[in-house]
Amino acid sequence: MLRSDTSEEFLLRLWPLIFFVGFMVVFRRILFHWAGLFLLVFVFLLSMFHASLAVIEIPDGTIRYRRLFKWRELPYAEIVSCDVSRVGVGIGYIRLKYFLWPWGKLYFILDKHMGRGRLPLLDFIQERIGK
Repeated sequence: MLRSDTSEEFLLRLWPLIFFVGFMVVFRRILFHWAGLFLLVFVFLLSMFHASLAVIEIPDGTIRYRRLFKWRELPYAEIVSCDVSRVGVGIGYIRLKYFLWPWGKLYFILDKHMGRGRLPLLDFIQERIGK
């Protein structure tokens, strides 16, 4: 079964939220500055992006993804393209025929790297959509 890396799930989804809470504690202790507020908004958006990463699994040839609790199926007919994201290391994306809230694409945690640029999860999806 192809699946997102579970160890990366903890690192990519939870550590940014923990970092944001720590940043809030430090921000609360210091005097207010507008530059600090802009930095706080940036860190908040970054942590929300990482918290919204999906976990992908392909147990029997169908793609299922989960952002928080509920698993949803994703038909291959709805997929336009997929590739490694430039947003961060260990993150991939699936572009769909429709806008997927909140970022427009389905960003997900990649599986373990198999060497020479091979990512079995991406290779399987790209093969199935014919790209």
